[in-house]
Amino acid sequence: MLVRLCRESRAEVENEFTRAVTREGNRKAQHLMEEVFELRDEFEWRGLGTIPHSALRLREGYAQFDAEQRFALEFKAVADHRGCECGAMLRGVKHPRDCALFATVCTPESPMGACMVSSEGACAAHYTYGRFRDMENHS
Repeated sequence: MLVRLCRESRAEVENEFTRAVTREGNRKAQHLMEEVFELRDEFEWRGLGTIPHSALRLREGYAQFDAEQRFALEFKAVADHRGCECGAMLRGVKHPRDCALFATVCTPESPMGACMVSSEGACAAHYTYGRFRDMENHS
């Protein structure tokens, strides 16, 4: 399916598993999610700022499982380094190689922004798997 999409120059999401997944999705799982979780009014995402209705929280009936309540956790904003380009990368406007901090000051061992903190972050993944290809393409 991916090869066909590439050959046809189409960037679309298609369901390859129609025999197991319907267009409506897994109704039982959706019902359970609605039962257990509710939308937060707003949430502050590192590198993106505050976005309304962009995160979930446990419903009151599941408060006993809520670490935020159980341990009286308070949110503390953590600012990225002012030279960090994570916000632009998370929005798809920039690439890790566009950041002056990438692979110099900012590495997985010493992350300066949200994109390098976890191995799934755009910068951390590119640091591990793509930066050498970039060097080959620019030499």
